Amino acid sequence: MREISEISLRRAAVSGAAVLLLWTISAPAAASTCRLEEGTALFESRKFADARRVLEPCAATDAKAGIYVGRAWIADGDFEKAVPPLEKAVALDPKSSDAHMWLGRAYAQKAQKANVFQQASLAPKIHKQFEEAVALDRTSIEARLSLMDFYLLAPGIMGGSVGKAHAQAEEIRRLDPLKGHQAAGRIAENEKKFDAAEAEYEKAAREFPQKKEPWLWRASLAAKQKQYARGFDILEGLLKAQPDDATVYFTIGRYGALTGERLDRSEECLKRYLQHQPGKDEPALSSAHYQLGMLYDKKGNREAARREWQQALAIDPNHSAAKDALAKK
Repeated sequence: MREISEISLRRAAVSGAAVLLLWTISAPAAASTCRLEEGTALFESRKFADARRVLEPCAATDAKAGIYVGRAWIADGDFEKAVPPLEKAVALDPKSSDAHMWLGRAYAQKAQKANVFQQASLAPKIHKQFEEAVALDRTSIEARLSLMDFYLLAPGIMGGSVGKAHAQAEEIRRLDPLKGHQAAGRIAENEKKFDAAEAEYEKAAREFPQKKEPWLWRASLAAKQKQYARGFDILEGLLKAQPDDATVYFTIGRYGALTGERLDRSEECLKRYLQHQPGKDEPALSSAHYQLGMLYDKKGNREAARREWQQALAIDPNHSAAKDALAKK
């Protein structure tokens, strides 16, 4: 487990008046040079390293910049580095629901790789951040889903509670019926009630025929049950229903890289996605190269796999999964 290193700051021996003067001069200057709009646009274009480069200089004084820096590290899979800017964002704007939610998510990702003692230390922090996020914005579906997942996954001794998870799911259903199906399905999956989860997702598909999410939930459920052929058929059905959605090609390719099934078709889909320029909320090209590398690795073509992982790092030098993959080969 990588631990967060403590940064010791050397304080200058200046008088209180001098400190006040320095703050008066430097704080507005830092704020005025914060290129938040540019950095946000880079983030939305999935250029996470570039977004951090633009936003890190002002993350110490601008909570929104800090949130995006933290989210960019999370997107690259480096959860250790995500924590400090998000903790700073919470300190700068303690009333920001988003800051609390993303800090909770960074802690939660750290906990997944931690030992049981570290998890016990992180659990109260995760719980506190998600509860605070919901309290500050009771209409935030994402904050409620995060809190619900904590209640589902944490042991009772660390604050987990299936009953509280159900309560969050009911609130989510009241606020957003589509997400309500997702929440209920996730609880059913956690309880190994796969038929009930499938029923929720199928009902969502009937009620919201234009939405792709129910298809993705069903394919993910099939993978959890190792019903890979069925999962592929679901995704191919989604592609037939929404042929202009490039992200479906990525999803099919990633599904093949994950399962080791239909590798030729998955390779075709990833290459098709790489001809597409991702927009907001779409997978980065670095992620597509990484998945293609994983697919080649499953095919036994390690040289091609290395080329794809190197290409992922050429696009995003901080892509931690590609770094790890190369280190192991």
